[in-house]
Amino acid sequence: MKKQLRYALGPPSWETNTKMKYSSIFSRLKKILLDSGYQVILTDRFIRRKGGLARGSKGYILPDDLKIFINKTIGVNDRVVTLIHELLHEAYPGWQEQQVDRTSKRIFNRLTVPQLGFLQFFVMLPGEIKAMLKSNQLSAAR
Repeated sequence: MKKQLRYALGPPSWETNTKMKYSSIFSRLKKILLDSGYQVILTDRFIRRKGGLARGSKGYILPDDLKIFINKTIGVNDRVVTLIHELLHEAYPGWQEQQVDRTSKRIFNRLTVPQLGFLQFFVMLPGEIKAMLKSNQLSAAR
């Protein structure tokens, strides 16, 4: 009888469960970012290899130092994906690189506007923030 009542409106959809799953992961990443003391550092000091960027060239995390380094020469959205990626390493240390990559892109694609803005705050350069505020006819606090 309980099973019949539970599914009276139909079983939960895969899409709803997926949204809840990624929302839960985002909440965990946000908590790490706010409560752990991690410092996000934008830098252009990444080792280059012939034929392109070296592994870890978009970013890397140093958990013992509570620092996340992100390449400031890549686009803002790529920096957001990279921040998500590095936070996933902290949140799920047992995950393989492929799972971290796949999940970071999926989370990015499901971000709400407020969630995206929250993460952009950590990865935008001051000039980018001013330009964005100006283009939206907003002004930065003085």
